[in-house]
Amino acid sequence: MHYYEVLKPTECTGDIFDILLSLGWYPMGQTIFTTSHLFREEDTPPARVHWLRYPVSSLADKISHRRIRKKNNSFTIELADPFIHRVELNELYEKYIAAVEFDGYKSVEKATYRSDETNIYRSKAILVRDGDRLISCGIFHQGAVSVASVLHFYDPDYRKYSPGKYLILKTLDYCRKEGLEWYYPGYVIRGNPKMDYKLFLGQDKAQYYLPEPNPLSGTWLPFSSDLLTL
Repeated sequence: MHYYEVLKPTECTGDIFDILLSLGWYPMGQTIFTTSHLFREEDTPPARVHWLRYPVSSLADKISHRRIRKKNNSFTIELADPFIHRVELNELYEKYIAAVEFDGYKSVEKATYRSDETNIYRSKAILVRDGDRLISCGIFHQGAVSVASVLHFYDPDYRKYSPGKYLILKTLDYCRKEGLEWYYPGYVIRGNPKMDYKLFLGQDKAQYYLPEPNPLSGTWLPFSSDLLTL
């Protein structure tokens, strides 16, 4: 089954956002979409994708998580609530996108909202600084009981600190502090390990969305490593 759908709601917060996330939909700019496959070049078969979520209360720090936290414990954390556009974010994103091999958004605005429009989401951002230097940013949208990460980027000079994973851990910390139930990191792609880092919170705790018999009445099931290859 191949499908790809996009909605353009006038507002996507609270319970509405939670419900759409629970049905395998995910924010993209000022829309929300769902898909079962990643559609690439015309002569390339579409790649199966699996949407992920974690029950926050079931997650505990692993040894690898504590190592990442220790590497980053000299940095300071700022919560931008609400998320708004800043020049320093655009500068950091331009540096990031020029250094990574990833077909991502062309700008922070493309991933979130234009500075001249009203944001339909309740958006926040985690900013990590080394002194006065902004070194990474993780933007997420929040519902009533859920959080979905939409964009992580960082200074390539700090790659050795595992900034992407650290942002996930700090987002998880926010979920715990706020008593939220679900964390949605996005999807993994079968046969493409670039997105597999989203499983490092605990593959044994991850759930994936099975959009059958149809995308609006699917089921969340325990994740299995076989989904990455079969």
